[in-house]
Amino acid sequence: MRFRLPLRALTAGLAWLLAGQLQAAVPPLLNAALENWAEGKDDWAFTQRARTFDDSGKLKDERLERYDPSLPDSRRWHLLEFNGLPPTDKQREQCQDRKNRKSRKHANKPIKDILDLENARLVAETPRASIYAIALRPESARLVQVEKLTVEVTVNKEHRTIERVTVGLKEPARVALGLAKIIDVDLDVHFEPSNSSAGTKDDDDVQPKGDAKVTLFKLGDRAEYAWSDFKRVTRYRPSSDSARATSRSSPESSVRPRHAARQSW
Repeated sequence: MRFRLPLRALTAGLAWLLAGQLQAAVPPLLNAALENWAEGKDDWAFTQRARTFDDSGKLKDERLERYDPSLPDSRRWHLLEFNGLPPTDKQREQCQDRKNRKSRKHANKPIKDILDLENARLVAETPRASIYAIALRPESARLVQVEKLTVEVTVNKEHRTIERVTVGLKEPARVALGLAKIIDVDLDVHFEPSNSSAGTKDDDDVQPKGDAKVTLFKLGDRAEYAWSDFKRVTRYRPSSDSARATSRSSPESSVRPRHAARQSW
């Protein structure tokens, strides 16, 4: 059984966490770092491993996929393996092609709608960096107990850049009015400049390193999601001519239901 995970912010959704409009009450160092980040590439590519288990703990299926929003819609998702083997045409149709036919997710929300930046707390400090604990706003993820999540952002004082982002879980969190429960969240991503930008504050060349994991139960079935091989990319934007052509060739595009834009994991 597949589950729609509304926390894309944990992977390629980190773009939500590190870009957008800022308000005056935000701590100045954190404000400057987020503004520097927002000037860079606006989305994330990543590799996703999804595993589901039955109620006896036996592995039901495993998918290894690559998501790259810099590619056109028909190629954003690429199924690399299914149960450890190259995928068949039928498996590609069921997994890869199904996802690629869905509408591209809307532009990232303003950060002020995701994180309570005005109440960010300085929880640790060294001569090199400051670490801020930031709560997620309750409305940032519907049907998820966001108060159970912890978010910490480490900022380099000299360059005013994001060095590290961690997300954890204080205790199990209910999802979808109790139909599912997240029992573990572990995200630890740090940011390293490329050789060309080392020693500078050029966030456009800074690439993320690390991984993220989420474990949850839904109706007795265990599911594990892991993300790695992150890369900052520029979101694909079709030319106006191709967009008009797509609109003409797809009469349903003007009446697409709202829920079609949600990401399926």
